[in-house]
Amino acid sequence: MELVNVYNLEDPRVAQPMLREEFYNEQIEHYKKNNKPSKAVEVVHILLFNKHKQIVLQKRSRTKNHNPGLIDKAVGGHITFGNSPFYTLIVETVQELRVPSIVLYNKEDFSKTYSLLNSYLDNIAIVQYFDTHLFESERVINKELVKIANKSHLFLGVYGGATQPIDQEASGVLYYSLSELRAEMAERPDNFTGDIKYLLLKYATDIDQFLAQI
Repeated sequence: MELVNVYNLEDPRVAQPMLREEFYNEQIEHYKKNNKPSKAVEVVHILLFNKHKQIVLQKRSRTKNHNPGLIDKAVGGHITFGNSPFYTLIVETVQELRVPSIVLYNKEDFSKTYSLLNSYLDNIAIVQYFDTHLFESERVINKELVKIANKSHLFLGVYGGATQPIDQEASGVLYYSLSELRAEMAERPDNFTGDIKYLLLKYATDIDQFLAQI
């Protein structure tokens, strides 16, 4: 059983431990009664790009309870109680990409590191921290549409190696240019998770500036 970091939205400063399944069960019931969440779960979200400036996405398995069959970010995960966002990101890139990551806190350090190590991108991911904030997004859970609140730590990264679906989480890996992705999201918004739609819209300028470094 996994204990994750959870925050009361009335005072989202102090994390409290809660079983992951218990959090989602509670929030589904609360949303049904109140049409809004009461707590946020802490997560890392990583928007990953390859050397051709294509975003790397996954199509979630149709057997998943959360967002089955939808297109989502390639890497991300819940923060286990007691762990930091940076530690969680490092673990997630190993688990989902099978490669280590170098995590930088600011644009200057990312630029220097990318310039020095871009020839090694087949074997490492280089990742930059961008922002932490609360947001709500729609999620299909057990065939029900609810809004879940996230305390999200956003990272942008680049990786040039091969990718493949890991265990039963995904049914495929997809590559899009941003123009192709935005066009498809406009035509078929129901094919994408609430998280990826929100993040690409909110951070559009930051993403364009990030890609200009690659």
